Amino acid sequence: MNKDNSILKFSIFLGAIYFVQATGTTGGVAGTAINFFMKEGLRLSATTVAYIASLTTLAWWIKPGFGLLSDFVPIAGYRRKSYIYICNIFSVFLWLVLALLSYFQTITTFWPIAIVSFIMAFNFAMTDVVADGLMVQTGKETDNTGRFQAVQWGTIRFAIAATTIFGAFLALWAMPDTGNEYFNITESVYNRLAVIFLIASLFPLINIMATYFLATEKKIELTKEKFREIREGIKKAITTKQVWILMICMFGLNFSPGWGTPFFYYLRDHCGPSGQMGKMVFAYLSTFESAMGVLGCIAYWKWCRRIEIEKLLYFSIILSTVASIFYLWIQGPMTVLLASFLFGPAFAFINLAFLDVSAKNCPNLAEGFVFAGLCSVINIAVSASSAVGGWLYGLLNEGGSLYEWGWSWTGWLTDLGVSSDMVGLRSLILISAGFTILTVFLIPLLRLDKEGYMKYGR
Repeated sequence: MNKDNSILKFSIFLGAIYFVQATGTTGGVAGTAINFFMKEGLRLSATTVAYIASLTTLAWWIKPGFGLLSDFVPIAGYRRKSYIYICNIFSVFLWLVLALLSYFQTITTFWPIAIVSFIMAFNFAMTDVVADGLMVQTGKETDNTGRFQAVQWGTIRFAIAATTIFGAFLALWAMPDTGNEYFNITESVYNRLAVIFLIASLFPLINIMATYFLATEKKIELTKEKFREIREGIKKAITTKQVWILMICMFGLNFSPGWGTPFFYYLRDHCGPSGQMGKMVFAYLSTFESAMGVLGCIAYWKWCRRIEIEKLLYFSIILSTVASIFYLWIQGPMTVLLASFLFGPAFAFINLAFLDVSAKNCPNLAEGFVFAGLCSVINIAVSASSAVGGWLYGLLNEGGSLYEWGWSWTGWLTDLGVSSDMVGLRSLILISAGFTILTVFLIPLLRLDKEGYMKYGR
């Protein structure tokens, strides 16, 4: 009973951490307002917004560095908890800074939002790394790595579903739809944005309280023996071929230049009843997609111990490829709903299968560095695909040689019912599908046993 209570308590802690990760960052409750403020208030192009998004994800590229720091440098005897306190206190401060800048009407370019978002990303990346370190440690001890990650990602998707509508109402309250492509930034817009930023500042406080009341971590004294064990664990991981193959697989699955900013711009500009999709429609669609993702996490929690993990990986890759191609026929809200219903659970399932393998193959005491290193590949792929996608989307829509190239190799899709408005997006979607399907040939090289451990993993 004590063990079950400890696992439940730890699961609630993970849920709280990842609830805040989905709601308390600049992509959370304030994210919709920020996106529309930049697109239609500051009148930024898809390329510029994509570059800003890429900039804010640089912190997630260097997660292994955060992992090394937390593995080797305990604060007050704790390698994980102390960092959560520090980072989230600083995040509250950053939201307050953004609120003040908005209140005094000094956000006239994208730079204040970009700079604050960039710094805040480091706080949440560090929080993510140390929480993952605790998850891997506890998960390996209790054989619950898959289930703990199902809790983490299920909570993220539930939080997105629960807060997207709220965020959209806030965005609509601050910047009402007028039917025009752009709007003027008035004093009212600034004041209401300041309120939204104040609301967002409350979420990092949840992390602080959850860590204090729910997280259990033994104090550690970093002796020479412990230091040597951490160093040897890291060396073992970075010199194992299968780990690098796993990283390539994770990059291929997550390098998707068709999603993110390009897809947002396509939906906003071409998929509404009058050519423009409304803010609340975006909110409803995002909420439904996240709810479908929760179902995928629940399914993984239930089946992760019953099905051979290699089979799960093959199934995930093939289904993800099919899903990517299906998105070529997105032409309005109903087709987005259908795609989310058919493939939303699959995308969550895919993500968890690869993360489960990653967690199981982290060496003891070096969990922070190794798991962060594997996960940073996802962040690098997402950031790179956002930058590449935003850049190519603009060029593919603006005419010229690249525009002609896009038509030359995807024009036949128009005869199959793919919208001609998607000329800038369909090339990117096909590239995404290609990177995904190529990973299927790498799975045998991982040499996994039925539970997902590599040769050196136990």
